[in-house]
Amino acid sequence: MQINVDLLQSLEDQGPYDLIIHKLTDVITRAQDGDNKAKQMMSNLQEYVRKHPHVIVLDPINAVRKLMDRHQSYQIIQDCIRRNKELKGKVAVPRFFEIKSSSISTQKAAAALKCAQVSFPCVCKPSQAHGSVTSHKMAIIFNEAGLKDVVAPYVAQTFISHNAVLYKLFFIGDQYFTVQRPSLKNFTAGEHSTIFFDSHDVSKPNSSSFLNELDEKDLNRRAIEPESDTLNRLAKVLRIELGMALFGVDVIVENNSGIHYIIDINAFPGYDGVPEFRQALFNHVQQELSKVTNSILPLNSENNCPSSEDESSPKEASIKEILSYDLTEKELCKDGQLRQLKRSLSSSSDTLSDHLRNGQKTRRNSSKNELQ
Repeated sequence: MQINVDLLQSLEDQGPYDLIIHKLTDVITRAQDGDNKAKQMMSNLQEYVRKHPHVIVLDPINAVRKLMDRHQSYQIIQDCIRRNKELKGKVAVPRFFEIKSSSISTQKAAAALKCAQVSFPCVCKPSQAHGSVTSHKMAIIFNEAGLKDVVAPYVAQTFISHNAVLYKLFFIGDQYFTVQRPSLKNFTAGEHSTIFFDSHDVSKPNSSSFLNELDEKDLNRRAIEPESDTLNRLAKVLRIELGMALFGVDVIVENNSGIHYIIDINAFPGYDGVPEFRQALFNHVQQELSKVTNSILPLNSENNCPSSEDESSPKEASIKEILSYDLTEKELCKDGQLRQLKRSLSSSSDTLSDHLRNGQKTRRNSSKNELQ
């Protein structure tokens, strides 16, 4: 059953709920910027969760907030790597520094980057990682003079040559999926003009940007593939440290050293290229619900979905409902209501996995991993 849930109103009369899946990064950003409507929406959601501590939220709002600031998210990942010796020498974050004010001169900005060991070329990214039309508008700066082309606040991150290959790690609970994507070609510092780009366009599955095309001198260079053992260790550490279930990590492998660099991290990514997304999410939801109740749904052996033979089982009645937000910018601007899918897990024929469709495309170059 599809209905509207109005976050501008109390959720008490719209529930009850056992588990909430959300993608509220835009709303969180607006609330932080002082938008009264967004603040009211967040207040109503958080008040409901406060009054009902048993409710599972995927993912906790405070955890999501930490990933919305690029500098803070890079610092969290860097600290995480430093605390885990098994990642030393294998995983790193490129050197980074945040320029917070546009009033700082180009010379002072360059001096600050040098002090932080951020070298040219560097990628300048907006400090705000989510909730803005400019969050993915970036620039490649090749020299000190190029710093005048970008507007603060931004994070400057040393560019790491990686032969135009990006590996996206998509997390769903205790599983993660690796999807290979196009990326930026190799660059070196010099007297070059600043290059502006949108990271979504450059790394989309079928990107044909000139930024993806290797120079002739690099055509015979073979990209180093990530080590599965390193990715497994990294995934396990991040899952624990972040306290999140639905997030994505962008990883590149440096051409010469083979070091795995984390260049970005996102809350609730698009999961494009993850063929088993719906089933994996359904399984994770069941796993989470099992932590608060011993009443687990009987499963059909063919599709791992609720069995119709037990439709009237009293055990199923104890598992209430799931609220899943399907947000778009247009819907938020239109009427402040969030489209959502509200259903009882006791419904046998219409499974949650059938509803959670987000235009996912099956790709051959994806792999599934279990976190042990």
